[in-house]
Order: sequence, then structure tokens, then C-alpha cells
Amino acid sequence: MIDLILRDANLRPDLFKWRGKLSVSDLERWERAHSITVPRDLKQLWSTRGGGDLFESEVVLQPFGAADYDLIGPVSEAFWKRGLDAELYVFHTGLWDSVFRKSDGTLYSLAPKSLSQRSKFQGLDDWFKALRSEYADRYGLAGGGAI
Repeated sequence: MIDLILRDANLRPDLFKWRGKLSVSDLERWERAHSITVPRDLKQLWSTRGGGDLFESEVVLQPFGAADYDLIGPVSEAFWKRGLDAELYVFHTGLWDSVFRKSDGTLYSLAPKSLSQRSKFQGLDDWFKALRSEYADRYGLAGGGAI
């Protein structure tokens, strides 16, 4: 589910700069071409809003349709060269970096220096709640993570 991120984006559109929705058929073609299982809710976000910039320092990457520094492929390649397991694809950079596992779409945050998996998330709302907790008070997002 992506309810919380969409609710916050509607409540405070000044904090969310989206790149524009991507077609579901193009996303599915990209998945097949790269033998990747994208988390269903991340694919839903891309197909409704695309990637984008959140708060002041967070970036949700996307598979195509943006500059290289905002694309999953080039950013993941840079992480792989630093030692990240090639089974993991970076989909978010910012306060911490976030990845999904290619084979099953499981979401994780990364430990900064070791690039090891730090936290596992049940879905994109769970991931966003963790991220949001850093910004909710500063930006007046009521509920501190609760829907």
C-alpha cells in the first residue's frame, strides 16, 4: 500500500516533487528485461507518481525516464562497485539508502559504511513510516506515522 505517502503528498505537495507517472506496461517490460521483481507497492507508486524528491534530501529513484542520477540502474551500479550485493537494487537515497531484492522484491535499508541490510520493511508504507518519522514534526505531518 502507498496510502500514507500519497496522503502526505496531498497534504504537503511542497515537500514532494514527483517526476510523473510511468506506464504499467513499460514497468513490466523493464522488469522482464532485467529479471527483476519490483515490489508491487513501489510499482504502484511509479505508475501513479513516478520517482521524485521528498522532504529536503530524499530521492525515490525510478527505472527509466529521468536523469542517470535519478535512475535505479546507474545508482545501483555505483553501489555494486562499492560492494553491494548485485541481488539488491537501490530505489532510494537520502538519510539512509534503501534497496529491494531482485528475486522477491523485499525492501531493506542499508547500513551506511558496510552496505549490509539494516532494516527489513513489510512494504512501502512501512518504509515510508520509518523515513517520515525523521520529518513529521518538522513539517507538521500529524500522526507521526499513523494513518
